[in-house]
Amino acid sequence: MRKHGRLMKNIAGLLLLLALLSLLFPFCKFNAGDGNMTLSGIEVIKTGGKAGYTYFKEGRLSENYVIKAPYTWGDIRDSVSYINHAGGANILVFCAVAIAVPLVLCFLSMFMLFMAEGKKTMFMPTLFTLVVVAEMLLIVFGITPLRPFLKIGVYLFTILNVIALLFIIAGWITGGYRQPDKRQSRYGYGGKGDTNNDGDDGDNNRSYRRKRRKTRRKTKKKKKTKKDKSSDDDNKKENNEDSKNKEKKVSGEPVTGVISNGSGIYHGLSWNLKDGKDASVTIGTTFDAVEALESGSLRGIDSIAENNCRIVFDAAAKQYNIESHSKQAVLILQDGKVVKWLKNGDSYAVTSKAVLQVDGRRDAVKLG
Repeated sequence: MRKHGRLMKNIAGLLLLLALLSLLFPFCKFNAGDGNMTLSGIEVIKTGGKAGYTYFKEGRLSENYVIKAPYTWGDIRDSVSYINHAGGANILVFCAVAIAVPLVLCFLSMFMLFMAEGKKTMFMPTLFTLVVVAEMLLIVFGITPLRPFLKIGVYLFTILNVIALLFIIAGWITGGYRQPDKRQSRYGYGGKGDTNNDGDDGDNNRSYRRKRRKTRRKTKKKKKTKKDKSSDDDNKKENNEDSKNKEKKVSGEPVTGVISNGSGIYHGLSWNLKDGKDASVTIGTTFDAVEALESGSLRGIDSIAENNCRIVFDAAAKQYNIESHSKQAVLILQDGKVVKWLKNGDSYAVTSKAVLQVDGRRDAVKLG
C-alpha cells in the first residue's frame, strides 16, 4: 500500500471512531407520559451497567427497578409482552436489527481499516461503510416520520460516516491501495528511470523491463558471436580474470564476519556472523524479499524464492562463501571494480573485504 493510500484509510478509520463516539451524545427522543424523554449513549451505558451489576449481584431485576424514570423494568417487560401478543414481534426484531447493524458494521469497518494492507483487505471495510451510509441516509432522509425523534448523535454519526466513505473512495480512485513499485526501496529509490511519482509505476515498470530484456538479448548475441570467432581468446581472458580474482582475494584486508553499511534496501541492516549464534545469513535481493526475511512472515515466502542470496562465514578459513539464488545478478566489488558476477546458482568465496551489490541498482552491503 502506498503512503497516500495508507493516510487516506487511517483518516477514514479515525472518522469512524469519532462516529461511534458521537453516539454518546443524545441520539433520540420520544413521548414518555408527562413529557419527552431523551436518550444518549452515556445514559444507555450507565443504565445498562447498573442493571447488569444488579442482576449479577441479586440474580434478578425486580419489577420496580427503575431503568429510566418514569419507566421501570416491569413496564418495559409488559410493553414487550403486549407487542408480542399484538403480532408486532417481527417489527420489534426488525427495529433491533436496524439499530444494531450500523453500529456493528461501523466498528468492524474501523478495525479493518486500521489493519488493511492492500486492495484485497480494503474491500470489506469499503463495503461495510457503504452499507452503513446507505442505511443512515435512508433513516435520516427517506423515512420522514422518524425525523422529529432524531437528535444530534444520529446526525453526527451519519455525517462522519459519509466523510469517511469519501476518504476511502478517494484512496481507491488515486490508486493508493495498490502495491508500490517492487524496485522502489523504502527511501524512494525507483531504479533507472525513476520519476518519483507513485502513479507512474505501471507503464514505467513495463517499459523498463522491456528495455532490460532487449539489452540482455543484444549482449547475449554479441557474446555468442565473440565466442564463435575467438574461443581461445575467451579462455585466456577467463584465466586472466581468475588469476586477478585470486590476487585481489589475497591482497585485500581479511574479512571479519560483520556485514554492515548497507544502502538502498539494505539501509540500516547489519549481521554479525562472527559473534552471533549463526554463521550464515540469507538476504533478499528485492525490497519484498528483504521485508519478508526481516519480518519472518510466511506471507512473503513467494517473494523470497529466486530473490535471495545466502552468505556463509567460515571463521577458520576467514572467508565468505556466497551462493546466489537470485534472478537478478549479484556483483562482488573490491576497490570499486567488479571481481565476480554471480548468476542464479553461482557461488563464490570472498577472503578480503568487498561489497555485494545487486546488478543495475544501488542496493549494496559491505562484506567486512
